[in-house]
Amino acid sequence: MINFGIIGIGNIAHRVAKGILCSKKANLYAVASRNKDNAEQFQKQYGAEKAYGSYKELLEDAAVDAVYICTPNSLHYEQIQLCLSCGKHVVCEKPMVANSEQVKELFAQARKVGCFLMEAEKTMFTPLNVKLKEMIERGVIGKLCAIRAEYSYQVLEEVDKDHWVLDKNMGGSAYDIGVYPISFSHYFANSKIENLIVKRMDHPEYECDFGMQADICYENGVYGFLQSNWFYTPKHKGSAILAGEDGYIEVPAFWKGTKAYLHKNGIVEEIETEMESDFEGEVTHAAECIENNMLESPVLGEYMSLEIIKVVEGIL
Repeated sequence: MINFGIIGIGNIAHRVAKGILCSKKANLYAVASRNKDNAEQFQKQYGAEKAYGSYKELLEDAAVDAVYICTPNSLHYEQIQLCLSCGKHVVCEKPMVANSEQVKELFAQARKVGCFLMEAEKTMFTPLNVKLKEMIERGVIGKLCAIRAEYSYQVLEEVDKDHWVLDKNMGGSAYDIGVYPISFSHYFANSKIENLIVKRMDHPEYECDFGMQADICYENGVYGFLQSNWFYTPKHKGSAILAGEDGYIEVPAFWKGTKAYLHKNGIVEEIETEMESDFEGEVTHAAECIENNMLESPVLGEYMSLEIIKVVEGIL
């Protein structure tokens, strides 16, 4: 059982805590906030053993095996460095850092100190997507040819104008939600990017992007057509299609859903999985890697984080 500490207890931390509680490989040991009262309230709500009023105190606790970083994007780089320097394994919310150079630097540091490091892209670890990956590898739709994925929502209806997602440096649609279709596509394509064309959409009042469209040709011949957008909210906030030579799979709410639909030979077959938490899969995977003394995930290690950030960097 891996003892997790959560740094930062904003909205995403509540879902992470539930994921840890649902995992049979992880224990919600500690939480930390700059406000001790908030940390203690979070501790009581989820039954954590310890609550700290500073990140430093959590990192000084020898019982903490791994840290899950849930802070705003702009803080990730320095906080990952700090956690690794304290000998803690790290899982960091997406996107892990701002650029590929930081990705390389942090994975090098993790290897040097003998700690596990993983970007948190839950899309790659939901029960549904794991099952769909197995089906595609079995050839259920024949050779995979193309992937279409979108995640969009009207950001100005959901966040204040001073929210960090609107920051000109570490904000923007691509950093906020574009990583969902990117990670989904990379996971199923299972190949390096050969060619990449990325376009951005802008808003006249903001410096960050308000949308991105990425067309990818992977080395294995699979094509990816990806989009994120802050101007409108589609059904399920988006969906995905996995198209093969012999059929296709429709995936509503691909980033956390439990249902998909196989279209083949004129017949539609429903695919359904059970899931208590959309974060449980990634937490369990990270905990298993740590138990096995691995320094990076075979699913989402340095290589995959670099392929993800390569698309995001393309719009900047």
